[in-house]
Amino acid sequence: MEGLKIAIASDWFYPKVGGIESHIDELARNLLFTGHEPYVITHDYRYMKPYVDSFPYRVARFPSTIYFKKYHTSVGVDQLRGINELYKEVGFDITHVHSIYSPLSVAVSKLSRGIRGVPVVATNHSFYGKPPLDSLIGAFVRRNLDRIDTFVAVSTPVADDTRNLLRSKLNGRPVVVVPNGIDVNKWRPPEPEERDKARRDLGVKDEIVILYLGRMTERKQAHRIPFMVRDALRRSNLPKKKVKLVMIGNGPMRPVLEENLRKTGIGEITELYDFMERGRLLPLYWAADLVLMPGILEAFPVVGLEAMATGRPVIGRNESGLSDMVLNGKTGLLAVSEEEMAENLATAFQDREMLVEMGMTARERVEKEFSWEVVLKRILRVYRMTMDMRDEVDRLYLAYKLMRRIG
Repeated sequence: MEGLKIAIASDWFYPKVGGIESHIDELARNLLFTGHEPYVITHDYRYMKPYVDSFPYRVARFPSTIYFKKYHTSVGVDQLRGINELYKEVGFDITHVHSIYSPLSVAVSKLSRGIRGVPVVATNHSFYGKPPLDSLIGAFVRRNLDRIDTFVAVSTPVADDTRNLLRSKLNGRPVVVVPNGIDVNKWRPPEPEERDKARRDLGVKDEIVILYLGRMTERKQAHRIPFMVRDALRRSNLPKKKVKLVMIGNGPMRPVLEENLRKTGIGEITELYDFMERGRLLPLYWAADLVLMPGILEAFPVVGLEAMATGRPVIGRNESGLSDMVLNGKTGLLAVSEEEMAENLATAFQDREMLVEMGMTARERVEKEFSWEVVLKRILRVYRMTMDMRDEVDRLYLAYKLMRRIG
């Protein structure tokens, strides 16, 4: 495909750190590497200054009149005026907005398609679910997504959720599943000496190392992990000292987690850390035997991709985007309840060879299905499809105007 000028817009980008932010960065880098010209459009994150933008692609930041610090979202007339000037300057071929719940993404979609005539792809990275005031919020969201040509969902459950949200307002617009990608050269299994060093640095020898990475919220269910581990130890008759639990993250449920670690006695075998920079996580994956993901409504978690890319099997919940990622019994174990999570952990405790085999299969699956080389081709096909659809719609519209004039 001939090089495209691509506007990538979202409220959520660095210096804030998260799954959407890292996805946008890696998408832009891979587009640039393959001969395209990506521009990331976001706001100024004024409360996180000072920071330095040192990206190989252009990042255009537009301050806004209104900035919601808690949610890292922005909106403002001057902001959109500046973005409109950028569109006139660059002449974008396509716009790719990230998160249909980002005010900046929605505003840019309207500007792009409605004012500049540039087709729009929108990636939905999360579940809508059923929030309070759904009747009002849902109607507002549906009304303001009218300028998007193609919707991308990061997993099959998210695609179903998107269709349920938009209902008749979808009006035949496609919802395409394209998963997040991962750099399989960076996120790789360890060499034997690398794994040995990572485990020494963690202070473990022959223990089974369970790793949890992520925010500690009600939805993520990290605070329930002590009970899962305790029940798995009872079911497997494995001595407590044979297991090491490593948990990294923070959030509103962390105090509850700490209380549950004390209550169950699992705190004796737990290393608890705050959030870490993504670049420091690789040795922790290497040291682990499995990665635990008990969260519900996970759209398509980056942690799961990183685990599988580094050869670690995932034990998680089936009611999430993990069902697109993890092949149950082959690359990990999926459950539909907390009790079944404990059962799967007990199985893992009793069969470490199974964990090694699942980890190897997981790595093979990531290379085949989720490497950036594979994912980028799918995204570019969506771009081309969307641009072709726009051209056809525009031709039909011009034909309609001509017939009206002739009439």
